[in-house]
Amino acid sequence: MDLVHHEYELTCIAPVHIGNGTVYKAYEYVYDANQQQVLFLNEAKWIAFLAEHGLMDAFAAYVEDTAKALGRHGNFTGQYVWDWLRGKGVAADAIRRLALRRAKASPRAVMGRQNHLNDVAVQAALADGRPYIPGSTIKGAMRTAILWRYLREHPEQARRYWNGMRGLTRADRNSRRAQQAQTREMEQDILHVLGANAKKRADAVNSAMRGLRVSDAVTEARGTIILQKIDESTQLGRLQQSEKRLPLFRECIPAGTKLRFSMTADFSMLAKIGVTSFADIVEALRAYTQDALQWQESAFGKKDAYLFREADTADVLLGGGTGFLSKTLVRALAQDERQARDFITQFLDANFQTRDKRAHVKKPAHDHVRLDHVIEPRTLKLAKAGQETWILGLCQIQDSR
Repeated sequence: MDLVHHEYELTCIAPVHIGNGTVYKAYEYVYDANQQQVLFLNEAKWIAFLAEHGLMDAFAAYVEDTAKALGRHGNFTGQYVWDWLRGKGVAADAIRRLALRRAKASPRAVMGRQNHLNDVAVQAALADGRPYIPGSTIKGAMRTAILWRYLREHPEQARRYWNGMRGLTRADRNSRRAQQAQTREMEQDILHVLGANAKKRADAVNSAMRGLRVSDAVTEARGTIILQKIDESTQLGRLQQSEKRLPLFRECIPAGTKLRFSMTADFSMLAKIGVTSFADIVEALRAYTQDALQWQESAFGKKDAYLFREADTADVLLGGGTGFLSKTLVRALAQDERQARDFITQFLDANFQTRDKRAHVKKPAHDHVRLDHVIEPRTLKLAKAGQETWILGLCQIQDSR
C-alpha cells in the first residue's frame, strides 16, 4: 500500500450547517438580547450552577411551564431563560460565563415572526466548542461527485442504469425504497471493483473508495450564527412572494470561516474507478457542484444573478439545507433535462404527500407534477443575515501549501 497525503484549506463562501443530531428547545439555550447572542451552555457548569444556587427544583418547574406556553397558539407568553435567571438575581456576566460557545442571532432569528421561541438545530462542534465539518461529510460529497463523473464519462452504462430505473413499475418507481435499491446496485457496480470479497459484492471491502481517507475539517474560529431556513421558489405564494421563511432554525458556521483538512489516498485502489490524483477528486467535485448550480441559475439567475456570481467560485455544497440537487445523480443518468425534471417531479409528489380532509385521500403536498415546468426542485435554498444573502452550503477547496 502506497499512501499519499495532502493538506487542504476549505473556505465557507456561505454559511454551512452540519448538524450533530441535537435540537435545542427554547429552555435549553439562553438568548442574550443585549449582545444579540445565543448562549449554548456548558452542561457541567450549568448543572453545578443550579445546584450551588439552590435552583434545581425551580428550574424544573420553569421548564414545565415554558413547555406548556410554547405549545399554545399565538404569541409566547412565558418567560425567557435570560429573564428567568435575572429574576432570580443572577448577574448578566455570571450567565455569560456559563456558555460553552456563542452564536450570533438577531431577535427574529430566535423568536420568529410571532414572537415564539424556536427550536435550534445545533452545529457539530468539538469538545472545546469549535465548530467542525466531519471528514465523512466531505468524503460523502466526493463519493457522489466521483460517481457523477463516471456516469458522464460512460454514457452507455448511464443509459442502462436510467432505463432500469425508469423500467420499475409505477408503484416502485415512486418508492424511495425501490429507488434506493436501484441506486445501491448501480453504485456497487461502479465502486465495488477490488474483488476483496468475491462471494459478497456488497461488502465494503470491495469498494475502491477504501483508497481515500478524509480528515475532519477544523478551525480555530469559535463563533457561529443562527439562521432561519428560507426557500425561494419559482411559484408565488399567497402574498405574491417568491420567498418563504420556514420555522426551521440552524446554527451555522459563518461565511468566510476557513477550515483545514487532509486527504490520504492509495491511488492503486482509486485508479480502478478512474481517480489517479487529488486534482481528479477536487475537479470532479467542482464539476458536479457547478452542474447543479447552473441548472438552478437557469431558473433563478435573472433575479439572483449576484448570488450565482459568488457561486462561480464554489467547489462543493456541504451540509444540511442545501437541497435535493446537491445529493442526486438523476441528472447524470437522465438523457435530457426534460426527463430529469419529469422523473423528479413524480418522485417528490409520490413521497411528500398530505391528506385531503374533505376527500379523505392523500394528495401531493406541493403539486410538483402540475406546477413545475421550468426546474425541479423549484426552490433555491437561501440563508440571510442582515443585508447578506447566500446560497446555503457553498464552499471552496484550495491547496493549503
